[in-house]
Amino acid sequence: MSECTSGGLLAASLLSLPGASAYFTGGAVAYASGAREALVPGTHDALRALERDRGSDNYASTTRYWESRVLWATTAARDLQLMCGADWGIAEVGAAGPSFHPATGVDKSSSGSGFTVVAVVGPPLDAQTEADRVWVRVCETGHNRRDENMWQFAAAAASLAARCVEGSEPEDNAETKDAAGDVRNDQWGEALHAAKRAWL
Repeated sequence: MSECTSGGLLAASLLSLPGASAYFTGGAVAYASGAREALVPGTHDALRALERDRGSDNYASTTRYWESRVLWATTAARDLQLMCGADWGIAEVGAAGPSFHPATGVDKSSSGSGFTVVAVVGPPLDAQTEADRVWVRVCETGHNRRDENMWQFAAAAASLAARCVEGSEPEDNAETKDAAGDVRNDQWGEALHAAKRAWL
């Protein structure tokens, strides 16, 4: 798994359970750009390529920001899945607060709300299907309390992963890739749509 905003809390929570070696292979906390380049190089390269393709920084607008967060989460989930030789990959990236970059689109007139983009990548459903399955969701907490947000992000990632493994979460595959997940408004939804179409 690849964590950013949850700071390793998801990995720590899973490893605290007896028998964790049966299902946990490894993970990384890729927070700063340099760490991302070293720990999830495929994700780092994909984000730089997105900036080149769009001709703008990933913080240039709300659409660019959200497109890059979905790309970051999905690519990091796959990076760690492959690097660790795992069946499943999980990744999250967002903003815990208490302040937020203007590109996030978080309302400055309020205290703001922490959020994270969670991606889960899983194995093909059957032998006839070559492509991995992918799920992308947004968790928004409704507050800017950083420490609480980090725990809520870890819980959201664990919950989504559990539903995906159990088969109870509709997947975002080629047929349903326009499903935007749990997003707050149309602007965020459009960014998720665009990013998923580019990645899938």
